[in-house]
Amino acid sequence: MRSLFLSIVIIFFTDLLSAQQPTLTRDDLYPYEGTFEFGHDNHEDGQRITLGIFDEFKSLVYLDLKTLKLGALIPFEKNAFRDNNDSTKLFIFLRDKKNNVAGLKIIENKISKVGERVVPHSMQPVSFVSGKRTLKGDLYLPASKTPYPAVVFAHGSGAATRSVAFFTTYFLQLGIAVLTFDKQGAGESEGDWETADFDELADDVIAGIDFLKKQNNINPKKIGIMGNSQGGWIGSMAAAKSSDVAFLLMRVGAVENVMETMLHENRGTYLADGYKEKDVDEILQMERSFMNAAIKGKTWEQGDSVILSYRNKLWFKKLYPKPRVKSVQSEKGWQWLQNNLLYDSYDYLKKIKVPVLWMMAEKDWNVNSQRSYPRIMKALEIAGNKDYSVKIIPNSGHRGLVAKTGYYNEAISWQYAPGFWDIMQTWLTKRKIAK
Repeated sequence: MRSLFLSIVIIFFTDLLSAQQPTLTRDDLYPYEGTFEFGHDNHEDGQRITLGIFDEFKSLVYLDLKTLKLGALIPFEKNAFRDNNDSTKLFIFLRDKKNNVAGLKIIENKISKVGERVVPHSMQPVSFVSGKRTLKGDLYLPASKTPYPAVVFAHGSGAATRSVAFFTTYFLQLGIAVLTFDKQGAGESEGDWETADFDELADDVIAGIDFLKKQNNINPKKIGIMGNSQGGWIGSMAAAKSSDVAFLLMRVGAVENVMETMLHENRGTYLADGYKEKDVDEILQMERSFMNAAIKGKTWEQGDSVILSYRNKLWFKKLYPKPRVKSVQSEKGWQWLQNNLLYDSYDYLKKIKVPVLWMMAEKDWNVNSQRSYPRIMKALEIAGNKDYSVKIIPNSGHRGLVAKTGYYNEAISWQYAPGFWDIMQTWLTKRKIAK
């Protein structure tokens, strides 16, 4: 379920950043996180750029909330960074007399503009217990009137860690506290995400909510979940299991079972790689049989025999250029499939009565938005939910960026599709969650 798009981007940035100096740690980057407002001198009032650390890029990532352009910043000297997309575009952080970051100068095409930091915040490393696991993360608090509303992040797939780029600072500038933590088995958290079932991951999110409830500066009646991709299942389950969830925000979450979602994602991958439609249909037939073997409790060897039964097909060697070998990793993958293939958000949304905002992407080859949309609507109708909004963002791929095909190998646009950020802000403001 790990996005091939994200994997390609991570490889690109890892190579790019490894060639640069100096290398900055998360602790080095924390002081630069925040939101900066520009325009007082150039009559563009209200333009904001928000920046946060993204662990998977090992860098700061910015979002211009006006143009919806984004990019990663590459350090080249103290307090100074270059835009990964344009090495002549410079981001210079300005410090006050107390050595705190107070402003941001952006130099582009030899033109400078200076923004001031707005909505200061604080951050503290935290830990909390879920079952027998200790999970570690960061709690971000806006410098506004307490108690704060708050969101807990329900991560996407893979070894997701706490620093989720400008999502954190986006909520902070709306006056919302953020708890984001290393998924179990990733970063500094105990556990094993490679074999964990979704019930465990949902319990981790609930443990985060329980932690927030104990904080004097958090409003216990305004704690919600922000889910992303795989977080569609995890967030829905947590919201259905816990009466302490006040609202549910979801971005590109599936409302189908995991198996159907994986087959949809794989179809997009094979089409992007140039396989013929007929061959794609055969490959997916094979994969469905393989997954059904996992569901039925068969062994890895029995599942592998399903794959090998197709070895005379013309496409087989292209798909499997090397012999399939049983390994610790393949055993973990098999266990993960057995644990999770039948989870379906629909079953949990039928129980959720709190406000829900669910946003999907029109051109999403990780999640089938067209099939998920009516199922979300039906499930929340069954729940008797009186406050829900479901949107499909036009011309958007799984990562939220402008896309033509949504295939993983499409050129990256580095610009969010219009709709996502302003819809969420309006929704949160209307319900008096955002300031």
